[in-house]
Amino acid sequence: MERIQITERLSPNFNVGRQRWTPDIIVCHITDGLFPGSVNWVQNPASQVSYHYMVSQSGELFRCVDIKNTAWANGTANSGGNNDNRHSLLAAVRDRGVNANLYTVSIGFEGRHLYTRGALSPKQLDAAVRLIGHIRADVFRIWGQEIPADREHIVGHTDIAPRWRPNCPGVKFPFDEIIQQAQAAAEWADMSKTSKFNPGHIPDTWAADAWVWAMNDLRMDGTRPRDNLTRQEAMTLLYRLHKLQAGPEGLRCGIS
Repeated sequence: MERIQITERLSPNFNVGRQRWTPDIIVCHITDGLFPGSVNWVQNPASQVSYHYMVSQSGELFRCVDIKNTAWANGTANSGGNNDNRHSLLAAVRDRGVNANLYTVSIGFEGRHLYTRGALSPKQLDAAVRLIGHIRADVFRIWGQEIPADREHIVGHTDIAPRWRPNCPGVKFPFDEIIQQAQAAAEWADMSKTSKFNPGHIPDTWAADAWVWAMNDLRMDGTRPRDNLTRQEAMTLLYRLHKLQAGPEGLRCGIS
């Protein structure tokens, strides 16, 4: 698993444990405020709000609540109000009929919906993919639960409570791109476990999908992902693209 740097900004707003529930849904939020004010807000007991993690527009990662505990970001009930479980767009929320905080991991992304509609900066997007990979690995390590990288398990607050938070995180939030990159990163991690590669050969998350494709289709050896491309390597890659239609016989030489 790729190591990432996470700074602790612990919130007092949480419940110890998860009442025997296992987290299997990752919920994305927009903070509707800028850092550090948004971080200070979840650290304020009066706010009664918290996320497990927060991500700044510059890609900084903060941990506010231990993943083993229940954060206060996706609260639902059965009271008939706007946050009633029965209004959820997710079958899991409707069927379980309990407070969604118990089985979710929450991420707050810095942003103002009025201006961004949930769009992330490039650094936020890369941090989101790395953080979600970290969360999935942690959940599997602690509970033995695999969180699928799909839109049933990587969701927005609006999917949990559409009447309560219809604009969280926003229509421009890049769910599809995050999921695609998360799947590619997971595929790369699986490949690296059974190959000759070491952690220094793992590409950045945004390049993982292309890197796996190049290894499979262009016969790159999967090393030196962050090195400069030489002219002879560039010509070899162009030649291989030209020869793809020739099939395996057209792709015999290797790039080291």
